Parts: sequence; C-alpha cells; structure tokens
Amino acid sequence: MTSVPRGYLSEFQTPKTFAKRSFLGEHISMDSHQWIDAHCHLASKRFTHTLAAVIERSLRAGVTGWVQGGIEPSDWNRQKLLQIQYGKRFLTSFGLHPWWVASATAESLDSAMKVLETLLPHADAHGELGLDFGQEHDKNRLQQISAFRSQLGLAKQHRKPLILHIVRAHSEALEILKALAPFPKGGIVHSFTGSLEIAQEYCKLGLLISIGGSVTHKGYFALKKAIPFLSLPQLVVETDSPDQLPNLIGVDPQSPNEPKYLLEIAKVLGELKGVTAEEVLNQSTDNLKKLFEIT
Repeated sequence: MTSVPRGYLSEFQTPKTFAKRSFLGEHISMDSHQWIDAHCHLASKRFTHTLAAVIERSLRAGVTGWVQGGIEPSDWNRQKLLQIQYGKRFLTSFGLHPWWVASATAESLDSAMKVLETLLPHADAHGELGLDFGQEHDKNRLQQISAFRSQLGLAKQHRKPLILHIVRAHSEALEILKALAPFPKGGIVHSFTGSLEIAQEYCKLGLLISIGGSVTHKGYFALKKAIPFLSLPQLVVETDSPDQLPNLIGVDPQSPNEPKYLLEIAKVLGELKGVTAEEVLNQSTDNLKKLFEIT
C-alpha cells in the first residue's frame, strides 16, 4: 500500500482549506519574488480596457511572468502585440483551442491550420490544443481528434512545448499522445482536475500537471486526493485568468480572475502537500523556467 505523504488531508472540505479565503491584496516586493503564472489569457478581450491595471496588480503580487493559452488566429495576433509591449516575460502560445475547433467549419479549420503552421515557429509554446468532450462542447468529436493529431505533429516538427486542454477525454487524449510520443519539449496539462492515476500517465509522457482555481472550491475530490502524491517537480500553478476565479472572501464571484490570485491557489496546494505557498510557487516557477529554457 502506498504510504500517505506529508500534508495529506483525509477530509477535503475542512474549514481551513476550502472555506472562502480572504484576499487582503497584500503587496509583495518584486525583488523578493519573480513567479510565473503557468496559464492565463491576458490577450482576452475581457481585459481590453483593464490590462494595464491587471498587469500592475500582478507585478505587485510577485507574479512577473505569464504563460498564455492560445485560441485562434486573432488571439495569436493580440499575443504578439502584447509580447512586444511586455517582453519575454509574456510567453506566447499559439494553438487551436478545442472549443474553437468544435465549432469551426472545415474550411475555417483548414485555413487556421495553415496560419498556425506559418506562425508556430515564432511562438514560445503550442496550445491550447486538445480534446473537450464536456457537455457544452461535445460535438464534432472526429474533427476535434483530427485537429489534435495534426497539431501534435506540428508541435513535434517545430519542437514546441505543449499546452494541453483535456476535458472528459483523458483516455482518448492519452491514447493519441502515447501513439505520437515522444514530445521532447514536454508541456503542460492545463487546469487538471483528474485522478492520481491519470496524472501519472501524463507525467510518464514528460508533461507537467497544472493546477488552477478549482482546487480552492468544494468538491474536486479526485484532484485533492491526487495532489499529496504528486511531487512538486511534477506540478505548476495557474490562474487561467480571466476564468476560474478562486474561492475568495470579499471578491465578487462574477469578477474576472487575475494573475494576482496565483498565491491564493498556491496556499491551498501547500496545505494539501504540507509545504508553504512560497515553496509551491518557487518550484512551479523553476519547473516553468526549465520547460521554456529561461535562464
């Protein structure tokens, strides 16, 4: 029987860990911390008029780097402009998101794939790509699978880290990934909420498990049971801003998520693992620097 690691919680809805958490907006010196948000969408149109303030709040919280998730060609263009503005701390990711793929016509998908093949060499990562068989997006499964395979081929060709979006399709995604492995540049399984067994299968492929705001909410028992058995070098922390707002006191649950809340997610991860939030974020940032070859 596997031994229970330090920090394991037998009850996953304890008041300390999963009650709403107070966000006091305490300021942390940029000289003290240089953390990276493993996944967010700062090119989202929801940030069009607020991005400068969002970036400022992120910097003051010690989150000074941002890995993007790509959606479709217009999003990639916005990312390129933001990288010009903010420099290499803004890590671009170009890919065709499975939500977009599921709704695309065959003609628009073919056109976008041609654009992706041209632009991907200039991106820091390839994504989001993957499969989403959740209720809202469970359509055009064959088109999603075909696009996923094609994009994985591009990622291998251009030697880019993967940013994977997999929802209710882990068995299908793992079958495809194993058939096309290896992926020498590795990657991230974004917003993971699955079981330990599934996480370990991704880790065997050289992929990092990225944990977001879901871990701060009630439920998600499989994820919370898995985290204590995953090592910090296997984990990264994300906000998925502007989506997946953590469970916080004093914050309107309808407001956009922001990178400044990365520490709040890390606090819950730390409680599950029996380490500090800073230890979680320091290791997460080291993992991301290794993945993106940041010196």
